[in-house]
Amino acid sequence: MKPVLELLSVKPFSVVGHRGSKDECPENTLPCLRRALEEGADAVEFDVRATKDGHLILLHDETFERVAGLPLRPSDLTLEEVRAKVRVFGTEVVPTLEEALGLVKEFQKAALVEVKEPPTVEKVLRTLEGLNCSDLTAVISFYPEALRRVKELRPDQTAGLIYSKPSSAISEAKKMGLELVLPRWPLATPKAVAFAHRLRLKVVVWVVNDERSLKRTLEAGADALATDRVSWLVKKRAELLQE
Repeated sequence: MKPVLELLSVKPFSVVGHRGSKDECPENTLPCLRRALEEGADAVEFDVRATKDGHLILLHDETFERVAGLPLRPSDLTLEEVRAKVRVFGTEVVPTLEEALGLVKEFQKAALVEVKEPPTVEKVLRTLEGLNCSDLTAVISFYPEALRRVKELRPDQTAGLIYSKPSSAISEAKKMGLELVLPRWPLATPKAVAFAHRLRLKVVVWVVNDERSLKRTLEAGADALATDRVSWLVKKRAELLQE
């Protein structure tokens, strides 16, 4: 089993830091990713977009408006301009994909790299290979076309389909040759998780931030839980292991 899949198979569940640990620090930044990993996350998830000059950076939204008060897209700015003009929530520099992956390699944990722009797939894959960390990473996306391209270019690359509405996503993921499905937590019912497991797909649920969603996903038997509150979820896992 690849390291990324082993890290998503910790019992009773793996902990995935969502954008680092976004309720606890500035999302999609190196300090936030580091904090999540230091607090015990088995993996971190982050979002990737391209700058005007083709560099891959971490950003969830289409623009920097919410995180930095700038109504600009990454495609409006070069990497140098992003570095000079953007501070995430007023304090942190926007990291590159290379920097984020370097941190993941330092900790020897897993990375879920969310492709927000399908045309970046080839460059994402080249970056993973160039840093020799493909085995520690899963490429994930809401876009089936991006994931089909991943498997076309690198059949052995671990990949997963994200979804937030009822759909045939589990069957679709299996047909595409993916290894993961990533449903929003209300969709991770016991029946859905069992179906995914029968198809040998791991289930990574998002976003588990409270007792209600934790109880539901534990009952369903999900493999990994993505959270905005890594310290809280790691503590909950420790308590379960002591029972």
